[in-house]
This record gives sequence, structure tokens and C-alpha cells, in this order.
Amino acid sequence: MKRVTLSQVAEHAGVSRATASLVMRGEGRISTETRERVQQSMQALGYVYHRGAAALRERRSGVIGLLVTQLSNPFHAAMAVQFEQTLAEAGYLTMLANTFDNPERERSLIRSMREMPVDALAHVPVSTLQREESQGLPAGYWPDLALTRQPQIETPWIGQNDIHGGALAAEHLSRVHGCRRLVYLGGPEGASVRTERVQGVNHAIKAAGGRLVADMTGHASVQGGLQLAEQWLDGDIATDGVICHSDIIAFALMAACRRRIGQIPWPIIGFDGLEESALYDPPLTTVTVGPEEVGALAAHRILAILDGQDVPSEQRLDPILAVRASCGCNLATGGKTKG
Repeated sequence: MKRVTLSQVAEHAGVSRATASLVMRGEGRISTETRERVQQSMQALGYVYHRGAAALRERRSGVIGLLVTQLSNPFHAAMAVQFEQTLAEAGYLTMLANTFDNPERERSLIRSMREMPVDALAHVPVSTLQREESQGLPAGYWPDLALTRQPQIETPWIGQNDIHGGALAAEHLSRVHGCRRLVYLGGPEGASVRTERVQGVNHAIKAAGGRLVADMTGHASVQGGLQLAEQWLDGDIATDGVICHSDIIAFALMAACRRRIGQIPWPIIGFDGLEESALYDPPLTTVTVGPEEVGALAAHRILAILDGQDVPSEQRLDPILAVRASCGCNLATGGKTKG
């Protein structure tokens, strides 16, 4: 079946093709009666807007690319939803794909999005060590924005102040709960986010007279968290507080502790600020900027770039510590939960 053309729609509605085009784009001073007649003809004939042809004419596709490492990561999922919703309000579609933290797949996806083409790209770069082993990303000619992890190439990026976030977690555990032997659990080796968080933890715990007794890398997923938890519980390093790279890893650790030893023996703090964190048992203390805030800010930043506005080359959002019961705090009394 041949595609219905806009000229056929115009003939069916008894208007010029130019008028039908204005109605289709929602532009121009067209009477309500004429607009409705053209829309009825579009529906009757089964007209479908040819976005590809319009992109060639206007040199804009109306599509924004978004690459995350893995959408099963709840932080990325919440960020992507807000990113997509914000862009939809501005009339853009989002094309979403997962790199699985694989540099070859990242390059392939960027190449595919260039060929589409998308009007701009926002992406979570693969971890630094993997990027160094790759042959580099294909050079882009479009607006590009990195999210959460610092890019190696010169491109604007949005992330959180992860050094401050790590310090917030360590300071709370040391000052409020007297912890002096901390563990940092999870996160991909070489990722800038993880490196900076550990740096903040180290600085804060040393200032309190303690130290980081273990630093274990691992995938920030349910399965990765369970593997890390089992690995940690099989060890014999003494600790009095655990900081997890993500809320998911913290959930996995608490579940493993209950299954293995029937209790959660240390204060635990996560990272991400997922909505589910407040509903877990016990509710999880977590360091957060908020994935929704990052997603909305990224979308607005992309729109500003497309509009030709100057944008900061770097923006770090200051995290907060959402204090709940998993670290040992009793919010009802404002103090520590007694053992």
C-alpha cells in the first residue's frame, strides 16, 4: 500500500497543500473549521507524518539520543523517565539504548545515532578504565552532554559532587554512630563517580581517626550486589560501618545479612536516593541528588544547547543525606537505635 501524501490530504479537505502543512505542524493562522477539516481528512485517509522526510528538509529530526549503561539500574531508569518526559513537553522524542558499560557497544550505538540522525546526545560514559582500553569514541558533530560520569573528551557534563557525597556518608557514620572502620562496597573499577566517592570517604574517616578497611568493586545491579554481599560475608575483615555504591547494592547486602546471619550487624548507607529506599525494611539512609532532578536538568540543558545558548562546561549538584533507620538512627527519637 502506498503512503498517503499530504497533497492527497489537502485535496480531500479542499485546501491547499501549504494550508494542510501548516495544520500538520500546528502553525499559522488557520480557522478552527479548516483545521478540523484537515485533521478529519488525515484520519480518514490514514495519513502518517513522514518524520524522516521532514528531517531532511528542516535538518532536524526531533529526536534526542540517550545512552545509559543499563536501564535495569533504577537510578538510570528514573533519570531516563524524567529526561524523556521533559523533552516530550518540548516536542522531542527520546531514543534510548543501553551500553552495558561496553566501549565497543557504546561506539556502535553512537555511530547508529549519528546515522539516524538524532539532534543531540546525552550519555553516561563507560567506565574510565574500559574507555582507556578502547580506541576512542567516534567524533561527533552534534550537541553532546555527559551524565553522572566525567567524560574523557571535551564535552559538557552534569553530575553530582561525589567527593562531598562520600564525605557526607563517612562523616555521619563516624560522628553519629562512632564508626572507625568503614567498607566501601561496589561500583565499577575506574569510574570517576566511584573514584571520587571513595576519595571523600577516605578523607572524612581519616579526619575522624578511622580508616577505610576494605574497598570492593562490583557491578551496581541486584546480581552484582548479591555477589558482593556473599563475597564480603565470607571474609574476615572487621568493620563497623558499610557504605554501598548504590541503593540496590545496599538492598542486596541487607537481604544477604538476614539470610546468612539473621540480622544486619552494621550501619549501612547507600547512594542514589531511589523512591524505594524509603519503603525498604529498614528504610535506607542514602546519599542523593535525585535521579529525577538529574534527568530534568539534562533535558533542559540539551534544549538550551539546541537553542544556541551557552551552557556551563561542568555542573556538579550538591548531594544531601536522607537519614533513615538503616544507619542505626531512630528518627522517632532523633537519636541512635540501641543495639
